[in-house]
Amino acid sequence: MFVAHKSNQILSIEELEWECRRKAKGIKTLGEYWAWIETITDSEGVITYPSEDFTIVEVKDEDERRIDDLMSYISFGGIEFPSYNIKWSNNKVNCEEVLGIDGKSQSPKVYVQSHFKGDDTAKDARLLAEEWTNIRRERDRLLAETDWMTCSDSPTMSEANKTYRQKLRDLPSDQSSKKTSADITWPSKP
Repeated sequence: MFVAHKSNQILSIEELEWECRRKAKGIKTLGEYWAWIETITDSEGVITYPSEDFTIVEVKDEDERRIDDLMSYISFGGIEFPSYNIKWSNNKVNCEEVLGIDGKSQSPKVYVQSHFKGDDTAKDARLLAEEWTNIRRERDRLLAETDWMTCSDSPTMSEANKTYRQKLRDLPSDQSSKKTSADITWPSKP
């Protein structure tokens, strides 16, 4: 398994080094990747990679099931190029604690030894951003329902509808401290 990381944040995890590099560089298609390779290959077939702002390492001592354990830290919003909220360590370190069958800490404590550790701060930020994308989508849908009222052919919009639309537009800034759509206080439709 090959891992591309930058500042200990995972960029790509793949079975093949070239595939790991392609994804870490953000090259979308195989055609684009091979065209790029041609530009950095000399007449004798030697590939000279330009300086890259990430590192690729081959990991032979990692239990590959560890990535499955960390799936909730991976966002597949861009399915071909997932977002990894996982930190990398060059050496295996203590990661998540292994709890006993009763769900409590063991004595002495036992930890998973791994190169990979979930980054809760990055995961939480990603989840909040995804939630706000959904909130804005719903807000835009509600605004679109009343767009016809703003057309010059329609009768004058009532003050209640103007207030409702303004509250919808202000919703992201007024309620930015909310964490989920369930926490949002939606304005009442007149």
